[in-house]
Amino acid sequence: MEADERRTGRAVAHRPSTEPTVQPSRPAPAAAPTPTRLGARLQRAHAIADLRRQAARRLPKAVFDFIDGGAEDERTLRDNVEAFDDWMLMPRVGIDVATRDLSRSILGYRASLPIMMAPTGLAGFFWPDGEVAGAQAAARAGIPYCLSTNSVGSIEHVAEGAPEGERWFQLYFLRDREWMQALLRRAAAARYRVLCLTVDLAVQGRRERDLRNAFTMPLKPRLSTALDLARRPGWLAGAARSRLGFGNFQAGGFQAGGAAAGHGFTSVAQHVASLFDPSASWDDIARIRDAWRGPMALKGLLHPADAARAVALGIEAVIVSNHGGRQLDDVPAAIHALPGVAEAVAGRAEVILDGGVRRGTDVIKALALGATACSLGRPFLWGLSAGGTAGVSRAIEIVRGELDNAMTLLGTPTLEAITRDHLRPRRGGW
Repeated sequence: MEADERRTGRAVAHRPSTEPTVQPSRPAPAAAPTPTRLGARLQRAHAIADLRRQAARRLPKAVFDFIDGGAEDERTLRDNVEAFDDWMLMPRVGIDVATRDLSRSILGYRASLPIMMAPTGLAGFFWPDGEVAGAQAAARAGIPYCLSTNSVGSIEHVAEGAPEGERWFQLYFLRDREWMQALLRRAAAARYRVLCLTVDLAVQGRRERDLRNAFTMPLKPRLSTALDLARRPGWLAGAARSRLGFGNFQAGGFQAGGAAAGHGFTSVAQHVASLFDPSASWDDIARIRDAWRGPMALKGLLHPADAARAVALGIEAVIVSNHGGRQLDDVPAAIHALPGVAEAVAGRAEVILDGGVRRGTDVIKALALGATACSLGRPFLWGLSAGGTAGVSRAIEIVRGELDNAMTLLGTPTLEAITRDHLRPRRGGW
């Protein structure tokens, strides 16, 4: 948190299906500023940090802390951001940069930018119909959008709301393997092109902000929460009109407790503990690779040996990630783990950097260290929380502008022109 203030395919094999059709639900529009006022406020955000401050003003503290916080002492959360400072950019001159090409192929999709929208749970809790809002902004910008298993809007609802976008589906290992396979079939039927399997959530990390705030879905009534909500009428009006819950688990025949089944107050930690499978192994990963008939990314890798093993299974992309510092604290910053993973992969798969990106120059540093693209989570959630689809679009616009400006000044008219030679360590020589 302090660091952000400082730094401004193939289809799934057909099988008989017994799961019910999930009917999309559309919440009524929330009370909100007029488009003119909202647009003017968003235009005053000149950096991702400005969107973060706007999000903090609109969201209740417990909800903002859920986005903003990390595990335990939050060292990894801070390191993810601050580790980019270990590298300086080294410009070259005498190069024609009158036109720049910021586009990049990401798993066969020609994206307008080397970024994608990371899978983030409960986006619909931050803004009404938040997953659709994010997917629409990504589609308009021409970048991939990855829907979380723990979304408020269901697989089908988001596909209906953003039918033209490049959609990925992120999956966790569930104790109920039949339901897990049902999610795969539903994602394929709804034309999600890429599967992103996340493997670093065997159990939820100790997120102490959430514990102190007693964060649940929906928010549990407490005096402190009630007083906070009274100061955030815009968010409260939207939440009151939204159908809140874990949308991909709200269908007949699925047996789960708490919010997953649509009743009670459930913490995300309870949700994970009751539904997610800590026994998943590489054999299980291989079975998912065999079942999914399209490109697949494996998310949550830091060790080079794990990346090499993923490539050996035929996985097309590895996502270098420590879950945004929200799982095990005191693990390497994502950008520090990136070079080792890129070396182990050796061009046999794409490498996506997830964690700590707040500036266009951060994207350049990641590409120079071997990344194909970057996955952004909090920046998009801050934009979403500040202004819905328009806020996400503003976050993308900010990153695009910073990246284009930096490439011009660096002397790199294309992303392919960015190399390790454009970096210097801040300390310790070459």
